[in-house]
Amino acid sequence: MRLFLKLYDTFTGRDKIVVNCRHIVRALSDYIGERSLRLNENLERAAEFIESAFALHGTIPDKEKFKAEGRNVANVIAELPGKKNPEKIIIIGAHYDTVEGSPGANDNGSGIAALLELHRLLKKETHKKTIRFVAFALEEPPFFGTELMGSFQHAKNCKKRKEDIELMLCLDMLGIGSRFAKQNYPVEDMKRNYPKKGNYLAVATLPSQSKTAFYFKKYFNRNSFIKMFEMIAPASVPGIDYSDHSSFIKQGYPAIMVTDTGFYRNPRYHTSEDISSTLNYRFLGYTVYSLYKTIKDLASGRKIPN
Repeated sequence: MRLFLKLYDTFTGRDKIVVNCRHIVRALSDYIGERSLRLNENLERAAEFIESAFALHGTIPDKEKFKAEGRNVANVIAELPGKKNPEKIIIIGAHYDTVEGSPGANDNGSGIAALLELHRLLKKETHKKTIRFVAFALEEPPFFGTELMGSFQHAKNCKKRKEDIELMLCLDMLGIGSRFAKQNYPVEDMKRNYPKKGNYLAVATLPSQSKTAFYFKKYFNRNSFIKMFEMIAPASVPGIDYSDHSSFIKQGYPAIMVTDTGFYRNPRYHTSEDISSTLNYRFLGYTVYSLYKTIKDLASGRKIPN
């Protein structure tokens, strides 16, 4: 574990993001492996790694603890307070657990790598609004869609505190992308209107969040040469609400997911073959850099429409 933290702060510029993402994904998927409640010790080791990574770059994280099936689990939270409008909050979240039997390199080691690198980059900036980074426990089945999801616990607590959340940005599966990646779609209209190759990103959410999704896509595409497309569809389309953004939508908060489209692109999804060597780290690293520029703008700009 110490090896990965030592290597974590090497190199410079965009190459540094690429290298750091690779080491974070390897730490989670190769060194720790499956991160499920069945192997609760691995889930705890992953949480400790994430805590250490936040602390390495100057933020002492909090733990939001809760119980699932009689065991203690926790969300890991790091916050960068806003300087002008600290009551306005942008949440960036990614789950750190996996399905049973999978080392979860892309699902969701790639999302956690993006979360930690975004914290490192945005820690150096000054923002009007508060940026909160949350690594969620228990997103995967059998907990998905239940009140034992880490994101449900956090969203519920946000609502209880009456927090002013302008945006919840969910990062889930970001490491599979190239002009050689085969892209599949759930409906014929998407096949006609979206690229045939999996070399892009999607911002996915339910129709009630379309205004927020379009706004985010506009800002992202200003800052990136990796193209982002919006995928707005009802929950009947598989995958649209299959992540932590769904917990926040249920609580009435604006929430979107940024993804490489998951199982529509990655044949290793939810298998033992979701390993670190299958990811495109340049695609992941450049995605992180573009997200950094986008969030930096949004955290210092006007109200995000929803």
